Amino acid sequence: MRFTIRTGSDPVAKADAALIAAIGLPGGGVVAIGKTHLAVMPGDVTAPADLEVGPLGRSNAEVEPGASVEATRANLSRAQRVILEDFGGFEARHVVRALQGRPVTTGDEVQLDAAYAPGEEGEPVRVRVVSVEPDGAALFAGSTSVATPGSHRIVGGEPGGTTAEGPTTAMALLAGLDEELETLTGWLALLTSADDLPTAWGLPRVAGVILEGPAGCGKSELVTAAADAAGAIVTEVAVDLVFKPERLIDLLERTVKETPTPAVVFVDRVDAIAGDDGMFRTQVAAIFRWFLDAAADRDRMAVVLGASETGAIDDGVAGSALLPRTLSIPPPDLERRRLLFEAALRRVPRDDLDYAALAARSAGFSGADILAAVVHASALAAGKDAPVGRDIMGSAIAGTTPSLGSVPGGEIPGYGFEAVANLEDVKQRLTEAVIWPITDPDRFARLGIDPPRGLLLHGPPGTGKTFVVRALANEAQAAFFSVKGAELLDKFVGESERGVREIFARARAAAPSIMFFDEIDALAPIRGRSTTSVTDSVVAALLTEMDGIGDRGDVVVIGATNRKDLVDPALLRGGRLESHLELGLPAEEGRRALIDISDVPFGDDVDLDGLASQTEGLSFADVEQVLREAALTALRRDPSALTVSRSDLDSALELRSR
Repeated sequence: MRFTIRTGSDPVAKADAALIAAIGLPGGGVVAIGKTHLAVMPGDVTAPADLEVGPLGRSNAEVEPGASVEATRANLSRAQRVILEDFGGFEARHVVRALQGRPVTTGDEVQLDAAYAPGEEGEPVRVRVVSVEPDGAALFAGSTSVATPGSHRIVGGEPGGTTAEGPTTAMALLAGLDEELETLTGWLALLTSADDLPTAWGLPRVAGVILEGPAGCGKSELVTAAADAAGAIVTEVAVDLVFKPERLIDLLERTVKETPTPAVVFVDRVDAIAGDDGMFRTQVAAIFRWFLDAAADRDRMAVVLGASETGAIDDGVAGSALLPRTLSIPPPDLERRRLLFEAALRRVPRDDLDYAALAARSAGFSGADILAAVVHASALAAGKDAPVGRDIMGSAIAGTTPSLGSVPGGEIPGYGFEAVANLEDVKQRLTEAVIWPITDPDRFARLGIDPPRGLLLHGPPGTGKTFVVRALANEAQAAFFSVKGAELLDKFVGESERGVREIFARARAAAPSIMFFDEIDALAPIRGRSTTSVTDSVVAALLTEMDGIGDRGDVVVIGATNRKDLVDPALLRGGRLESHLELGLPAEEGRRALIDISDVPFGDDVDLDGLASQTEGLSFADVEQVLREAALTALRRDPSALTVSRSDLDSALELRSR
């Protein structure tokens, strides 16, 4: 179809809606004109046959205002790699953001706007396109890599799948997310369909969905994969470093008006500016409400808002009827972490590495944490002029703080069952309930049962309940979250229940993990007996989380109490804290075992068997107190003492009996 070229604005051309629909582009798309390709969208033009094109577009097409030219619909594939003459002083990732969704043709000049470089101000920069793969013309996508001539500098997502060297990072992050990918693909296909299915089917106006998940869990990769499957191009809007409402309005308005469809607009880290702690929260929330409304009015445009959790977004945005669905992405589990290590190390000179073992040692790691650990290991290996081996990789992992389960909330204790005196039956039961499901889940599947997901340790104070659970976390290489019951209770309505939800969310993020509720009788007493309604609400929140409504994942819940009879019975039934292990006062052989592993140096006159017999009726904590008091007595007697004598122990036992 022939059009008359008129003066317009870059980067998107405008034409009469009826005419571009006649060439097969209802709602807009890409046309071939002269020597280039242009994004075009319906708009108000002076005459029906006018095509308004900006100066950069006219220059690339080599046409002048008033010329009559042929414009045809172009079906461009996604660009795999684009070589630019230079980056115009921009960082490579900002180049990708500026060009997403745009058609690029070999020989074109493209404009890089400073609005797409967070924190930058200044005039737009033009750079020349040296080559485009494939076919010399394609649509710039989130997975497109960019480079300069003779350079290997690239940025952009890797295509999903595997290479001869192993899985890509994108494939690793998407592993196990089949259900989430299918659901998101369906939403994007519905909202960007050429047949305008929402209107045809009489559906309410919808802008898009919210995608929640911790940083490094693969939100960007999931959106890119779903958009590819739906036949749309992703345009990512970077708002995490936007500090002025005016800048945000400019970014979002430009995106809505100039992005060619079918398009998916992905705005990640929305909670950074539209959350309760965000700057200009009220103004930002209003801007986002306008943005969602404007995007819902654009044909074939879908919006995905990314956040760490929906609760962190202003209620006016998260509760909008234009965002009717929230999809949750779990953090990387063992299998995804294994694949991420394999992907990140696939080009690094290395020895034979056990990727499953690396995954087990990286509880609480996000995808970004794993990449950071690999970079650290590579630096260590380069300094030693050696390949990355098990020791180097282990040091790198130990030197990386897990962002999804950091100290002190998700630390892994430094001792295992070897430091636990006796308690063989308890250790065996804990191994069956916790370690086996993590290391060999198939043994339960073979017998058609689910492993126990909750345990209660009960018994007198000082019998080793907390100590043995911490040792268990080390044996299982699981992140350990210790919660004192009284710490979660808050006088403000709703805060205690929120605390329960947040600690479970952190544990899920660091899975496999162990949540240990010490003094659980204080947190979850029998309902109806308390003088406050707070504990009743907390019990209800615990039941909700433990029943798996929130998808507990690889999280084992262990409670400890001195008074089992004070814990609400609803928590003790099957599927919750179903296994009950009693830790009573230790027998003589248990006390003897504790003395054996103690670091206290005993003198030659000390009969260890006799000492174990003399401590009858004492708990493990009591025995440790006796040994500590005996060591202090020895130092009082002789500041240079090297051993604890029989008389020191007798004095400590006598003091204990008073």
